[in-house]
Amino acid sequence: MEINLKKFCLKVEKVRRENEKNDFWPIFITSFILILAVSFGPQFIALVKADNQAVSLSATVGTSLSFTVDASSKAFGTVTSGTPNQATSTLTLNTNNNAGAFTTLTRASTTYALFLDSNTIPDTPNGNNWTGPGKTATSTAGPSAVWTDATTEGLGFRLAADSTLTGCGYSTAWWGTDDAGANAKWSGISTSTASTVQSTIANCDYYISGNYTQAVVYKLDVSNTQAAGDYNSSPLTFTVAVN
Repeated sequence: MEINLKKFCLKVEKVRRENEKNDFWPIFITSFILILAVSFGPQFIALVKADNQAVSLSATVGTSLSFTVDASSKAFGTVTSGTPNQATSTLTLNTNNNAGAFTTLTRASTTYALFLDSNTIPDTPNGNNWTGPGKTATSTAGPSAVWTDATTEGLGFRLAADSTLTGCGYSTAWWGTDDAGANAKWSGISTSTASTVQSTIANCDYYISGNYTQAVVYKLDVSNTQAAGDYNSSPLTFTVAVN
């Protein structure tokens, strides 16, 4: 009986030690967390809770610009003194620039616009040679004037105000209130030595989504002593640049 009792006691003691071992780690971990929470407070809580971080995005869209002219040549046909003829160039512009774009027009500086051998047609009707008062179309008038049929002679131009076009950059101070008669103003074409400001004929200074157009009208009349024949022009150069 004594031997059996000792064995029983040993078995009981061994079981008790196993339970104590299993209970130690959960109690220890719980106590450790409580000690950290009490000791470090909000700092410890910040370590164990979820955190948020913000990301901001940025991008740059490149500037694009394109324009085309409806034809590389224009014909006035047969011109009879006192009865002016007209022709039109239509520019189609497209840019994503926020500040829009401006348009310039110049002719070769070494020759007259229209010539036949040594015979030339004046480039400055009414004595006007276009020098833009600034790139921005404002109330400042340019050197343009009303064309008087049978009196004004030479090659002139203007920017059309035609409302059927999706135009941009038109200045009534520069080109008149509309395209009819005494309301329309004309000038001669600047030479290629003119500055960008002087040769600016329109400034569309805001963003337009998609294409827009500008129509440049040429007008021609000659004196009754102008030599007959086929006249051709030196280059007329349109340039469109972003603001």
